[in-house]
Amino acid sequence: MSFTTLPQADSDNNTSLEYQENTISACSTPMTDTSDIPTPSPPSPLADDVFTNTVNAVTLELVRAFLNPEVQNAFRPMVELILQEEINKHITPLKKEISELKLELASVSLELNGIIQDRCDDLEQYGRRNCIHISGIKETAEEIVENEALAVLSKIIPDITKHDIGNSHRVGKANKGQPKRIMLRLSSYKTKVAIMRGKKVVNAVKDDIFINEDLTRYRAFVFNIARRSYKANHINACWTRDGKISIRIRKPDGSDGQTKRIFSATEIPGYKPTPEELLQFNISNGITTDSPEDMAQYTTTTVTFKIVFIILKIRIIPAAMILS
Repeated sequence: MSFTTLPQADSDNNTSLEYQENTISACSTPMTDTSDIPTPSPPSPLADDVFTNTVNAVTLELVRAFLNPEVQNAFRPMVELILQEEINKHITPLKKEISELKLELASVSLELNGIIQDRCDDLEQYGRRNCIHISGIKETAEEIVENEALAVLSKIIPDITKHDIGNSHRVGKANKGQPKRIMLRLSSYKTKVAIMRGKKVVNAVKDDIFINEDLTRYRAFVFNIARRSYKANHINACWTRDGKISIRIRKPDGSDGQTKRIFSATEIPGYKPTPEELLQFNISNGITTDSPEDMAQYTTTTVTFKIVFIILKIRIIPAAMILS
C-alpha cells in the first residue's frame, strides 16, 4: 500500500493558505473607486400604479364600511366623545372670555353712566345759576307775580326794578294749603348773589317767606334730606351756594363741628332712606340697585343705547340753555 499522494496534499494546503491570504489582503485594502458600483434603478411606473390602486381599493373598502349603519352605530359614541372634547376645548375659554367682557362692559357702563349723570347735573345747575325760588307768598286771583316778588326783594335791595327780573312765574303744586313757589330768573348773576346774601333780612321780617336757590331735581332732593336732618338735630346747619350743598356737623355736645360739602344724601348724618327714596336717589345719581353681575345680563345693544341717549342728552342741554 503506497501513500504517494501526500505531497500533493501539502501542495493543496499551501495553495489554500495562499488563497486565503490573498483574499484577506484584498478585503483589507480600502476601496477608493466607487464608479464600478451599479446605481439602483428607480421604481418602475408599474409599481407605482400597483401601489396607488391598492391604496384606492383599501380607501374604497373603508368608505363602504363606514357607510354601513352598523359600523356607524358602533363608532358613533366614540366619535361624539372626541368631537365634544374638541368643542369643549375651544368653547370653554371663549365662554369665560365672553363672561368677563360682559362683566367689564357692565362695570364700565355703570361708571360711565354715573359720570355722565353727574356732568348733566352740573350743566343743568349751571343753567339755573341766575334763578331763585320764593316760597310763602300768598296767591291771589288777580296777582302780578313780578310785583309780588319785587315787594319782597325790595327789602333786600331797595333799588331793585323790573329790569333786574328776566322772567317770573309760579311753579309746582300747592301743598297742604301752601301757595305755589315763585320762580325768578334774574337778569344778572350779581343780583342773584346780592339777594342770597341778604335773604336773612326777609326771614327776619316774615318767618313764613323763604328764598332759596333754584336747584336741580337731584340736588333739591339732597337738600331736602339735609333740612330734615337739621330739624332732627343731627346737624347744626345746612345751606346752598351756587348749587353746592354744605352742612355743619353737630358734635356730641351740640356745638358746631366742621363744615362739609355734600354730594349725596347718604353723606348726611341720621339719614335712613326709605325704599322709595332709595330708588329716587339711585335714579337721580345715575346708579341702579343691580350689581355688576346682574347688569351683565343686559344685552350690548341696550347698554349702547343708554350711553348714546345720555350723550345726546348732554349735547341737547347746552343748546337749550343757549336758546333760553
